[in-house]
Amino acid sequence: MENACTVISINATGGNLLIDGDPNWDDQQLKIDRVVIHSAYTQADGQSVACSVDWPNSTGDELMMGICFVGPNNRGENANNYMMSIGQNSNGLMDVTEVYPLKPLSFKYTVVAQTKWELVLRFEKL
Repeated sequence: MENACTVISINATGGNLLIDGDPNWDDQQLKIDRVVIHSAYTQADGQSVACSVDWPNSTGDELMMGICFVGPNNRGENANNYMMSIGQNSNGLMDVTEVYPLKPLSFKYTVVAQTKWELVLRFEKL
């Protein structure tokens, strides 16, 4: 049975977020609302989207998805970005298992809900 590792992203930042696969996960096919993306996806303020990758096993892992959430940045530098690894935590729930914030940051995330195959993240202004 094939499962999907899914992150529901809720954008409440007051601006657009860019969503893209982590470049270190080059063999991953990131989907937005079940469609594979080939470049960064723009998530409008107030919008919710499902970010997912297919997972071929019936059991999860700590490192199932690599994803980047990028906020507005007018300085042209590598900042205002969360690079995340998503997978199942020690309790078997989907979670942010590694995070590398590229500062300065103008937004934060909170975990809203977790199940075995789904994680809901809400992004807000700092």
